[in-house]
Amino acid sequence: MEMAWTTRRVAPARPEAALWCLPLGVLIGLFFLIALQLATKWFLFLFLGSLIFAASFAPADKKAFYLALLVFAISVRVGLNFYFQHSPVHRSTHGFLIQLHYLPLAALYAIWAGRCWLAQGPPGIATRGLLPFTAFFAVGVTSVLLRGNILFGAFDLFALLGSGALFVYASSELRSRRDLHIVLAVLVASVAIQGVIAIGQHLSQTTLGLEFFGAYDDPGLKARTWRGLAERTRVGGTIGHPNALALFFDLLLPLAFSLVFAPVQRGRRFLLLSAVGLGTLGLAFTLSRGGLVATGLGCLLIFFVWLKQRIGLLPSLCATILPAALTLVLLFGTPNLISKRFFRDDYKAAFGRIPLMLVALNMIRHRPFFGVGLNNYNEVAPRLDNTPQRVTSWWNVPVHNQFLFIAAEIGLIGLASYLLFVLAILKSLWPAMRSRDSLLAWSSLGVALGITVFLAHLQIEFDSMARNSLFWFVSGLAVSLGRIAELTSKEAGAPGNIVLHPILHRYPSSNS
Repeated sequence: MEMAWTTRRVAPARPEAALWCLPLGVLIGLFFLIALQLATKWFLFLFLGSLIFAASFAPADKKAFYLALLVFAISVRVGLNFYFQHSPVHRSTHGFLIQLHYLPLAALYAIWAGRCWLAQGPPGIATRGLLPFTAFFAVGVTSVLLRGNILFGAFDLFALLGSGALFVYASSELRSRRDLHIVLAVLVASVAIQGVIAIGQHLSQTTLGLEFFGAYDDPGLKARTWRGLAERTRVGGTIGHPNALALFFDLLLPLAFSLVFAPVQRGRRFLLLSAVGLGTLGLAFTLSRGGLVATGLGCLLIFFVWLKQRIGLLPSLCATILPAALTLVLLFGTPNLISKRFFRDDYKAAFGRIPLMLVALNMIRHRPFFGVGLNNYNEVAPRLDNTPQRVTSWWNVPVHNQFLFIAAEIGLIGLASYLLFVLAILKSLWPAMRSRDSLLAWSSLGVALGITVFLAHLQIEFDSMARNSLFWFVSGLAVSLGRIAELTSKEAGAPGNIVLHPILHRYPSSNS
């Protein structure tokens, strides 16, 4: 029997198509020949970029593909320091940092620009938080020009510019619930992945060979536990230092935990609980005291809010305090890694934070308005160290307090801009927290507490404000949540004015 398709004539190949394929193949071949001559890290970076570009032809929705890739790449610290410069002191950035997530971000900006060009309309850039961020960046430029090392200051400004581009896109182009679903799904998956990697690193006492993806191998993080019974290793996933991984979980664990209480299918709730469990174990194995306390309190507050809407204030207080007290007794009343970390381990570093703060205060008094210059803290700190311990002579690291660090590097004006930015971000979440849409309400509560927990931990920890891409992305997500909530409220015809309570009672208790 002859099939219908066999009667069709094959269209002859067009000569012009062959003419295009030939030079394209030559160019691709030359590209790889050139790439093979580069250093391994540059070759792998270009190879990943080429792989991403080739894979983007498969999905029909290019924006969804690149958006998922962007969110995932943020948690993989793959990057290159172009024009890398050695420095005898600690610096936030040692070159023009080109991170892996810049590739999907550039593609998303191209899609955004193409859509605006075709529609002949404005780009619709969100303005919430944009003015204080611009002021923050301008103060950083001023501090570099007035007092700082211009080259190293330019490195941090370049990184901050990339973080700003990430914030602007996340705050402006996450416009629909579909975008929100993609972002939330990948963020929760990132929590689970980092948790699995952290558990594997703890059990194997190695980095699992993930140095290229950002794993941090430092023998100083390994030490014998109490009485030498076993070896303890702090883990960092693919984020880097263990404290940096703890800050990662600070931002995302409250969000993942809050989504557990949104009305979702049982299968998805199981996946959410699994991600939260893996992330909690990963956070525990970082042995970060600040991260464990801050994130624990944030998740406890989310649990209290959920209980309060169901059983009232006083019963929910009891139902929250009793399990928390039992957990504390189990953690600190029995010998384990966490109790040893809190009560027997590394007190020199813990108490050393206090003289570091005194040095930072001296620097602020010395240059109160524009600071000592961006990316210039550790170069100036020894000259202004009048502490009895002379802490910078044996521990010359930045002050472990984000606000003091910002004020010391770019002055009180820069700190004021940063605080205004944070306040604008948190304020933008208010419409979403008041929304009758359960997903928006619980997501915004998780994001708000994640940012709050992150900043609380940073009162006793150091983080490079310019390089923490996750913070700037989550800040943009906060603005988008507020915009989507306002749009949803207008479409419904009336603003939501009750916090979470009517949402939870629309669903039977078995599904909540």
